[in-house]
Amino acid sequence: MNSKLQEWLHDVGVALGLIEEPKLQPIPVRTNDDERRRPRR
Repeated sequence: MNSKLQEWLHDVGVALGLIEEPKLQPIPVRTNDDERRRPRR
């Protein structure tokens, strides 16, 4: 019951702009570093 109330209060705070939503971490995209490091002949 208490957690539901906390979730609701948090959602209301976010909606009103009082609380900033947690920003999601950007997912690192794997690049082909080996190809870039080795100069092509």
